[in-house]
Amino acid sequence: MKMNKHDKVWFDGRLIDLGDACVSPLAYGLHYGWGVYEGLRAYDTKKGRAVFRLRDHMVRFLDSARFMQLDVQYSLDELCDAVKEVCRANGSQADYIRPLAYYGENGELGLGAVNVPTHVLIMTIHMGAYIRGGAPGASLITSSWERPSNLATSLTAKVCGNYVSSIIAKREAMRQGADEALMLNHNGSVAEASAENVFMVRHGQLITPGLSEGILEGITRDTVIELARELGYEVVERSITRGEIVIADEVFMTGTAVELHPVRSIDGIPIGKDVPGPITAELRELYGKVVRGEVEDHLDWVDPIDQKPARRRKK
Repeated sequence: MKMNKHDKVWFDGRLIDLGDACVSPLAYGLHYGWGVYEGLRAYDTKKGRAVFRLRDHMVRFLDSARFMQLDVQYSLDELCDAVKEVCRANGSQADYIRPLAYYGENGELGLGAVNVPTHVLIMTIHMGAYIRGGAPGASLITSSWERPSNLATSLTAKVCGNYVSSIIAKREAMRQGADEALMLNHNGSVAEASAENVFMVRHGQLITPGLSEGILEGITRDTVIELARELGYEVVERSITRGEIVIADEVFMTGTAVELHPVRSIDGIPIGKDVPGPITAELRELYGKVVRGEVEDHLDWVDPIDQKPARRRKK
């Protein structure tokens, strides 16, 4: 379901209609990708709708803004309250939340970007399943495009401009009839998919690339690592070669949008015997319970949307 002009967005501290949220043609965020964003999911729980790991996402949002030297004039509590406010305003179909902070305009277009105001926008859409189709898992191709390195930018920050290469890779996969693109880093090792972290299972170990491989420090990735260790699985963060991932017993992707999704093939090569494999299936089932507030030990990750707002305070 697409947004319409009467859906509500939180723009610079006010809840307004989407149609009234105007961006200047001279905005630095528009011309140079000078902005940062987050992606969050809202779920139905027994106690009403809730946002999963809300504060963790908004902490990363503020950290990303700090890296890009964006002057966000709202506290963590204010931003968390704003996310809930937009969700309430847009109703039960608002299951994906997109906060965005970007540089506006100062009448110039030089790369120095001096004295440029920062704007903050929070919107929602109905996303549903990120990867659709009747197949039991996603098909991947190895992209011909390299994942940017840590020498080029901060990959732990969700910088808008960083995702140009991901879009190119995703479209490459779509042209070849695949669901997603697997991106390699400058060493030829596995980094991540276009918008997802990647895990594989080999010889009973759960293996995922470490942060030095040029990946986003994913919050869903962190969730799955913690849940896997609670279940007794050994989780190893290390380099993964292109050759070993295609002979893995299981492969799956994680991300806020995709959640936890199995991979059935890479470059046309089937992965494992069953899709999803047993470890992937166990983790996916547990993840689904956690995000819906059905696991007592992780209720602190589930933030009720109708919870009374915290007292607002400026930084």
